[in-house]
Amino acid sequence: MHTRHCKKRLLRAVAAIGAFAIAAAALTCALSWALVKPPLDEAETFPAGLVLRDREGGIMRVSLGPGDTDCRPWYVPQRSDWLVLAIVASEDKRFFHHGGADFRALARAVSQNLFFGRRISGASTITEQTTRLIQPHPRTMRWKWIELWQALKMEKARSKDWIVAQYLNRSPFGSNLVGAEAAAHGWFGKDPHSLSLGEAALLAGIVQAPSRFRPDRHLDRALRRRDYVLSRLETLGWATPGQIAAARREIPHVRRDPRPFLHPHYCDWAARELAPPGVLDFRTPLDPAIQRLLEQAVARRAEALGADVAALVVDVPTGEVRAMTCSGDYFGGGGGQVNTALALRQAGSTLKPFLFARALSRGLAAPTEALPDAETAYGTFRPANSDGSTRGTVRADEALVLSLNLPFFEIVRRIGPADALACLRERGLASVGDNPDEHGLGIAVGNAPVRLVDLALAYASFSRDATDGSTPAGAAARIVSEILSGPERSLAALGHTADTALPRAAWKTGTSAAHRDAWTVLWGPEQVVAVWCGHLAGRFGDRTVTALSAAAPLAWEVFRAMHPNGAAQWFGPMPDMVETAPVCVRSGLPPSPDCKETRIAAFIRDTTPRRPCPVCAP
Repeated sequence: MHTRHCKKRLLRAVAAIGAFAIAAAALTCALSWALVKPPLDEAETFPAGLVLRDREGGIMRVSLGPGDTDCRPWYVPQRSDWLVLAIVASEDKRFFHHGGADFRALARAVSQNLFFGRRISGASTITEQTTRLIQPHPRTMRWKWIELWQALKMEKARSKDWIVAQYLNRSPFGSNLVGAEAAAHGWFGKDPHSLSLGEAALLAGIVQAPSRFRPDRHLDRALRRRDYVLSRLETLGWATPGQIAAARREIPHVRRDPRPFLHPHYCDWAARELAPPGVLDFRTPLDPAIQRLLEQAVARRAEALGADVAALVVDVPTGEVRAMTCSGDYFGGGGGQVNTALALRQAGSTLKPFLFARALSRGLAAPTEALPDAETAYGTFRPANSDGSTRGTVRADEALVLSLNLPFFEIVRRIGPADALACLRERGLASVGDNPDEHGLGIAVGNAPVRLVDLALAYASFSRDATDGSTPAGAAARIVSEILSGPERSLAALGHTADTALPRAAWKTGTSAAHRDAWTVLWGPEQVVAVWCGHLAGRFGDRTVTALSAAAPLAWEVFRAMHPNGAAQWFGPMPDMVETAPVCVRSGLPPSPDCKETRIAAFIRDTTPRRPCPVCAP
């Protein structure tokens, strides 16, 4: 009797303990489910460096990430990829069927490990491993428990395809290669989708022990591991015996594929000035076809001149730099890594269109007004034209076309050095500064430093204003663009080489003091082509490298190549802000009763000065 009573008490105690254990386990599971969060936010960040692409998505540069890792996290796995099949077969054969944890594998691993008294096998699923790759942590029992619940909740929140993509884009594959994209290119020089069965099985085998199975150092071990992966595929029926046999016979050709490093000057600039902070995969506006065209043209021109050359192309409507290149060997030293498109150089006469348009838009000059072209002293400063000649007076539009200096000192005197600088800064030329005393009237001849890229972007802004034309500034930009374009003007740059239809464009040259810099900027409503020629160092100036003979032909060569049929778009009808009226031939102003000859000229409505001609009065 006593024995039966003891047994009952024992059974009740066991039942109570079991119930408590079940309740405790249930509570623990409930709390774990409530409190443990899968690392989904962290999944947005990879140990990658900056990737730069062209506007079509082509990869131009892959930079190393933290710790010099080569991670390219853009592989989008397909379930039929050999690499996906090999990984799942060797790491987690029921991946596509379980809910994040493989309890059958877990039970088997626990029983084996208890029986042998040591770790014989693991039971981590690909999902659990993915949580650890996203959020690295120690391999402790506490973290194994957290991994389990993170995996279960991750499976609820994300698809299997997303999880396997995270796994394959984060797994280490030996050396500094992280992720399948870097591994496929790093070991076999190809895209992961293009891997053969044998190559995919070899990569899948590396994941278990990346240092131990590196194929460049331990090929025998890597091949034995590959054969194990192949046997798993065969057992699961995911590859035919013939495919398995062929893969076993395959001797992998291991070669390190260099990371992409195209268009170095453009990419250096894009990485510093275009890519937003924190963005690791950035699509630039570079047009690969225009870039190739520009690189070839610049290389030919630099070799012919024996000088340094830089050029770029800007898309006017968007203001995007579609191509940029510099002469010289980027990898050969000797200044080849200097991006002269970003170097500050004296602008010369390339600033005159902006200053003339400012005067027109402020009503301080008329397009055909007669301006003084005579030696004039401004204090102790006595400017001169570049060829030393004077004409007494010259029409304003002719002064712009001929790039005369003396009339433009009068233009800057009228608008004032401070407003001249403000006008240039509004166009994005911040390097000219804001101190009118620094450059004075000398801004008329471009004694301020600018970068070629900023100059091109300023002309793109100018061209957009000319396209709109609804404001005095836009009307002035359109008038200036008309003045600096046309077939006769184009022949000045191309001469007898203009043997085909020419696309219409406006263009302006500039040469800095002592012939250090030769510039040409060509523009229309679609593109701006900007060219600089000169020498990085070692010469005070080179009179053989001039804007008209060196820079202008290159700008036209590039522009014509972009419009081979000569049908470049030009601006539409003149805007309503631009009117025409008769002006005196001598003064370029509205005629007085004493004026004998008149011509038709453009005016900006309610802006251009309409005072009568003061020249022809008796």
